[in-house]
Amino acid sequence: MSGRKIRYLHLFIWLFAVAVNLPFAGFGQGMQFRHIVSGIIGFLYLMVVFYLFYLFIAPLFLNRRNLKGFFISSFIAVLILPFFGYVILFLSRAIIDNTFEHFFRGYSFRTHMSGYFPVLTAAVFGSFFRVIVYWFDTINQKTEIDRQKLSAELELLKSKLNPHLLFNTLNNIDSLIRTDPESASSALIKLSEMMRYLTYETSSDYVELEKEVEYINNFIGLYRMRIKSADDISFTTKGDMHVLVAPALFVPLLENSFKFARFNRNSPAVDIRLSSYQGVVNFEIQNYCEKNPAGKNTNSGYGLINLRKRLDLTYPGRYKLEI
Repeated sequence: MSGRKIRYLHLFIWLFAVAVNLPFAGFGQGMQFRHIVSGIIGFLYLMVVFYLFYLFIAPLFLNRRNLKGFFISSFIAVLILPFFGYVILFLSRAIIDNTFEHFFRGYSFRTHMSGYFPVLTAAVFGSFFRVIVYWFDTINQKTEIDRQKLSAELELLKSKLNPHLLFNTLNNIDSLIRTDPESASSALIKLSEMMRYLTYETSSDYVELEKEVEYINNFIGLYRMRIKSADDISFTTKGDMHVLVAPALFVPLLENSFKFARFNRNSPAVDIRLSSYQGVVNFEIQNYCEKNPAGKNTNSGYGLINLRKRLDLTYPGRYKLEI
């Protein structure tokens, strides 16, 4: 919780306390000056008790998860604190009366216990609001940790993607430089746009779906250099392409489908369909492949593992992944 919100919370607490207690204080009904002073001192003392628990006692024990120590210390403090409150009240009375004779007159066990419950209330509220602030801070810290974890995983994903794209594309471009310089230049531009997207655009938490589409189109364009028929790859889009999504979200699925696809049998060998309606994005990719040789597990790569982790962090409870 930010410092400004905490200050607003404290301001609300004390304005609420004043509004609740003002009708019971009897101001404006001919109260004597000493009674007004006693009421103000009592209210200020309860503020001291509140912040004693809010700033010191509750953090000291609750942050260490020492509940037993907290309750024992709180019980002793609440039992003793009314005495010091009354000492301050008696001191103000002595100053107003200009005499310190019979300083503790009227003080008894019953009087002490009458101050016990206001002090207990201030202590409970001070501890309660410290727990609330601590809870919000914990949530914010967890969110920040998750964000950093997601950022680290994305950086790892980018580091794995760049060599993969380079090794699979540069060889094809090299073979085109002499035979088809124009196609080689177009391929270099596509590769440059893809690397720019992975390097710069993915630093944002979200990008427009249109940028993902552009990346997929460039990926397909480069891969078509390696196959005979353009019809072996199908990519269709429908709906709103300006909705925001996590960057490079579909890349692991895209790479896997091309990695295991067979382009010498059925057409299309890779079929990609992307749609977006009313904020719901549906990405479906399907490839034609031969039976898994020697029982090799093709779903154990880090790409799919990282993808599921990213979905868990970015869209918790709001996604469905079927492989």
